[in-house]
This record gives sequence, structure tokens and C-alpha cells, in this order.
Amino acid sequence: MTTVNPLPPGSNGLPLLGETLAFAKNPFDFIRRRRARFGDVFRTSILGKPTVFIAGPKRTEVWLDPAKVQREGAMPANLMALFGGHPDIVPLLDGEAHAQRKRSLLAAFSAEAIGGYLPGLQGRIEALLAKWVAHGEGPVTVELKTLAIESLAGAIFGLEPGPELTRLLADNAILAKAFVALPIGLPGTAYSKGLQARDRILALLGEIAQRHIDSPPERPDGLSRILAAAKAAGAPLDAQTAAREMHHFLLAGMIVYAELAATLRALHEHPDVCERLRTEVLTNALAGPVGPAQLRAMPYLMQVVDEVKRTCPNVPMSFGRARCAIDVAGYTIPQDYLVMMAVYESNLDPIFTAPEQFDPERFSTERDEKKRAPDAFMPQGAGAMTFHKCAGYDFATVTMQLFAVLALRAAQWELPAQDLSMHWVVPPEHKSGLVVRWSKRS
Repeated sequence: MTTVNPLPPGSNGLPLLGETLAFAKNPFDFIRRRRARFGDVFRTSILGKPTVFIAGPKRTEVWLDPAKVQREGAMPANLMALFGGHPDIVPLLDGEAHAQRKRSLLAAFSAEAIGGYLPGLQGRIEALLAKWVAHGEGPVTVELKTLAIESLAGAIFGLEPGPELTRLLADNAILAKAFVALPIGLPGTAYSKGLQARDRILALLGEIAQRHIDSPPERPDGLSRILAAAKAAGAPLDAQTAAREMHHFLLAGMIVYAELAATLRALHEHPDVCERLRTEVLTNALAGPVGPAQLRAMPYLMQVVDEVKRTCPNVPMSFGRARCAIDVAGYTIPQDYLVMMAVYESNLDPIFTAPEQFDPERFSTERDEKKRAPDAFMPQGAGAMTFHKCAGYDFATVTMQLFAVLALRAAQWELPAQDLSMHWVVPPEHKSGLVVRWSKRS
């Protein structure tokens, strides 16, 4: 007699709505509370879609198995609309189509390419730090968001300050509000305004992509590298497909702002870490341009960046859909259920020593807790870079490293009394705007 496993434990919530309202209020807390109650595998219903969450490195293998979990059809319709309304983007592709597209996109994030982006990144960060030090005190959230988009836009498609970048920044701000709004497409709603902003963004990015196709820039940027790689592989990208991928990059790249904010807060709250890191920075990069060799020469910097990534709540989950019935942890996930990998929750798994504590030493050569299980550490997705891990992982890492280096050698800072609780959008924001008091380094 065949044994049939039960459904994962959980709740379907209300008819039609399911548990959508509780999830939307704070997806990070939603996942954490239900994992504590039900375990690493639990079910829910979001916007009428039966959904199973998987958390922790013990279950990552299931999530990464392409025979069990597919990306096609995994993103809720309201989110896919904001991502461009078309499934032909790398997070929603499977098999060889995904592999080919990912190889092309990764051309923008090779070590050589990222090394070429560093001077532009350094100039933007230094200008912002100088402004903050001159002003003395103020909120940094809005300007960190701008820095994240400007840095990515400049590196990947060569967009410098001017009318096009101004339009892009304004429309991205409108679009961001749509991600946390109810998906009601009536005129005047935040969601409807977000869709209109999406159309303007895609039109602008389409124009930029067409310019790259018609006349590649003399100095390669990320987009020109992607287009060349796709063409060389016999799968050239048209302007609209390239625009959708660039739009996806900008949306994914917003997490960098949250990681930069988390860096400032962590180094304020852990002065011993801050001073040890400052000593390493001043020893290896006291002044002048900061290049890849200098970043590699600072191992403690990498430990701090990894710990900020681990503890920063940037995205709650990655999307998937059950290709077939999946047996996991004594339960069966039915075919076509949405299957979400709980990314942030997995980085707080007990596989890490005292996971709630900020402890860069966990990534020292002696301890290196990342090695305790495959994909124990998954701040921007699990698996190989060529699979569904974020293509911009290394770009985010270098941006965080460079930001910390330049801040520590130029300034000192503290967080005055304020409300440091979070507004649980994606990525979350400090309700206070994260007010920082700056002074020039003595």
C-alpha cells in the first residue's frame, strides 16, 4: 500500500485573500513566526495561490533541483507586471534558455568588468560622503537609494547625470511604492501609477539599449558586454529584451542601498568592529584610488561585508513553482504549488553560532561558518552564480567594500537618538530615514 505524505503544516487563511494581509504587513516576521511554529517547511495562501515556504540549508537542495522546482509561472501576476509584464527575464527562465541568458548577463559582472567600474563608483561615493560631512547631520536613506541606482545605471548602461537619469530616478521611486500597494489597477492608485512608471522606464531603457546596439560605446559598459556576449553565443538580444533585463537589474540592485545603510548602523553599534576595520583600511588604502588588489588585501573587510549581508533583511524570499509533487521533510508539496525559498530567514539559521548576533569572526579562516553546509550562506540567493543566484552578487559586494573603505578613511559617524524601527517594505527602511551625525576623521 502506497503511503501518501500529508501537506506541509500551515494555514490557508481567509477565502480568496488567504494570509495576504499578514504577509504584506511584514513578510520577514510572517516567515519567521510560521517557521518557529511549523518548522522548515510550511504552507500558506497568498493572493489566492497555495504556497509553500522552505527555510534553512538542510532543505536548499530541494529548492535548487530543477527537476522539482521551476521558475516559469512562479512570480505572482502583480509582481511580474511590475517587473515588466513579460516572462522572458532571467529570474523566470528555466533550462538552457536560462543558462544561455545568465551567461550573457554575467559578462557585465566579470572581475575585469567590475574592476573597470570602480573609479566611477568611488567618485560617486566620495562626493556623497563629502556632502554628508559638510552638512553634519541628516537622514541618509533617500540618498543611499539614489546612490544605488546611479551606481548601477552608470556601470551597466553608462547613464551619467542628466535628464535621462533624473527621469529614471523619479520613476523608480514611483514604482517602488507599487510593490507594497494592493494590486488594484484603478486610475490614481499607487499600483496603477507604478505600472505607468514601469512603462516609462522600459521605454527609456529600450532607447538606451537600441543606442548600444546601433553604436556600441568605445569604452565597454555592462550592457555592451552583455549584448556582445549574447551575440557571440548566437542568441542576440533585441532592445526590448535587453531593456527588461536592465529593469530587472535596477529592481534587484535596490537591495544594495539597504546593505549600505546596514553597514553604517552596524559599524556605529559595534565600535570594536569599526575600529579594527578602520585600522585595516588605513593600513591598506590610506588615500587615492581603491582597486581590486587593495580590496583583496583586506580580509576583515570581507568578513564584515559578509556579516552585514547575512544580517541585513533585504529580500524575504525567492520564487519557484513545483514542477511535480515534491516530497520533503515528510510532507508532499503538490504539483503547481508556489514554492518559496525563505532567503533572509535561512541566513539566520541555527547552523550559524548565535545567529542573532553580529559577529564578523564567524567568517574568519579559522571558523568560516559558511562551510558548515552547502549554501548555508545565501544573502542573494542560493546555488551557483550560473544558476539562480543573483547575477549582481559580486557587484553588490564590491560596492559595499568600497563604501566602507571610503567612509572609514574620510569620516567618523554616530546615530543620534531616533526611531530605528523598520518600515517593512522590500527592502526595509528605517522609519527615521536613518539619521547620521557626521564629522571629518581626526
